[in-house]
Amino acid sequence: MSDLRPISDVLRPFQIERTQLRGRAVRLGAVVDHVLGSHGYPEPVSLLLGELMVLAAGFAGGLKFEGMFSLQLRGDGPVGMMVADVTNSGAMRGHASFDAAAVAAAGGEAMPGLECLLGKGLMALTVDQTAHGGQVYQGIVELGRRSLQDAMLAYFQQSEQVPTGIRSAIHHDPVHETWCAGAVIVQAMPGEGPADIASARRDDDWRRTMLLLQTLTDHELVNKSLPLDDLLIRLFHEDGVRAFPPLTLAFECSCNVDRVKNMLRQFGATEIEDMRDNDGRITVTCEFCSKIYRFDDQNLSDIMRGLPN
Repeated sequence: MSDLRPISDVLRPFQIERTQLRGRAVRLGAVVDHVLGSHGYPEPVSLLLGELMVLAAGFAGGLKFEGMFSLQLRGDGPVGMMVADVTNSGAMRGHASFDAAAVAAAGGEAMPGLECLLGKGLMALTVDQTAHGGQVYQGIVELGRRSLQDAMLAYFQQSEQVPTGIRSAIHHDPVHETWCAGAVIVQAMPGEGPADIASARRDDDWRRTMLLLQTLTDHELVNKSLPLDDLLIRLFHEDGVRAFPPLTLAFECSCNVDRVKNMLRQFGATEIEDMRDNDGRITVTCEFCSKIYRFDDQNLSDIMRGLPN
């Protein structure tokens, strides 16, 4: 194992030495705390968005891309949309759109599940490399009555045909009003050697590793005093584990004035005129970071130049 031992807000790729299995360990502290704490979401929404963020980081770590990986939930329930973004450089952000009264009604005296929050929902996995001259790749899976983890497992089993195991946890400290999340994701790699021998060994390796993965406790996953390297050694010491260089994760929003202007240009001139307030200006607030962009008459004239009505 490496001597680099980051505690939180880190993605740690690893390989289980005696198997054809690789994975990523993730722990989020300040990143998830910033997103959930600054928006004041209801607890059921925060729990789901925190889980979405830590899974987004974990699965992005298994991809080779330049740009942004997004996990997005959409539904017709109290939570209409939820998204977690992570770039290949480790910049993360997250956001949820919801009806507060409907979320409260869905919960009653118990914590509502995914179906209660999303209703009839879909999960979209998107890799957007357009900022680097690449393409957009997207996969979609219906949520149905499944949990978020089960939906992820179904996608990788059916669409990617990659055996996948997941353990994740999200924790809220009510005393200090802070959030943290953690996850360990393991996926099978293509086998090597004679098919019959290799297949039997891979099956044994997979079963043993999945049993070990399920022994992980929520406390171990979110314990900020337990380095991820120590967690991985504790979990896979019999087979050996090799950790690869970590990726530091941090909250960062990709919004800027040019992006907002381009968003406004997607509307016609008449619609933009209808958006003006009593002072003739338009104010746009980023849903991810709450940054406010204000456009006066001169700005709007430039934006609307050449647009159809």
